[in-house]
Amino acid sequence: MKVASVIVAAGEGRRFGRKKQFEKITQNRIVLDYSVEKLTKYGEVVIVSKKEDMDFISNRYGLKVVEGGKERKNSVLNGLLALNSCDIVLIHDAVRPVMIGLDIERLIKEALEFGAAIFYVPVNDTVKLKSDEFSTATLNRTKLVLSQTPQAFHYDRLVNIMKKYVEELDFTDEAALWEKFYGKVKLVEGSKRNIKITTKEDLEIVKCLLE
Repeated sequence: MKVASVIVAAGEGRRFGRKKQFEKITQNRIVLDYSVEKLTKYGEVVIVSKKEDMDFISNRYGLKVVEGGKERKNSVLNGLLALNSCDIVLIHDAVRPVMIGLDIERLIKEALEFGAAIFYVPVNDTVKLKSDEFSTATLNRTKLVLSQTPQAFHYDRLVNIMKKYVEELDFTDEAALWEKFYGKVKLVEGSKRNIKITTKEDLEIVKCLLE
């Protein structure tokens, strides 16, 4: 079985104020380093970035780098098409560097059996449905989970639907597209530590977790 990975590092960090994937965690290590270090253990890695960052990333890691698209979904497809043939592909957001405790081997195994598998964490807070500035309903949190990356898929099947529908449909992760055309996605418990850096507070938490 051949496994490969796409690391999506093409974000501009508008809400953050700068590109989060290049923020320093220690004096010598940046956010992106951690995902690259982890995923290169499983096989080929392609990194998707902004055009202006491609040389920096290529020189730092010696890996294949491709230019991102206008949206995340386009960037993912660019990365998928740049890979050599593989059985299972892992898709990961570069701004989730704390991959400690994630059972990636199990994720791959479940994707091989079921076609697609994603990490999740349960929802512990009460979840409200918002309309304008009011709460209008309370959702049953026992039926809700929060998805994380990396996410694992049968490569050929994912590429097939991505190529056909990337421009036609809106989706925030590839699992949503898979659900629409292939059905259920296997859930594998992730980690609360695998947070996505969105704010400066998140970055400080990540620094503490990676010390």
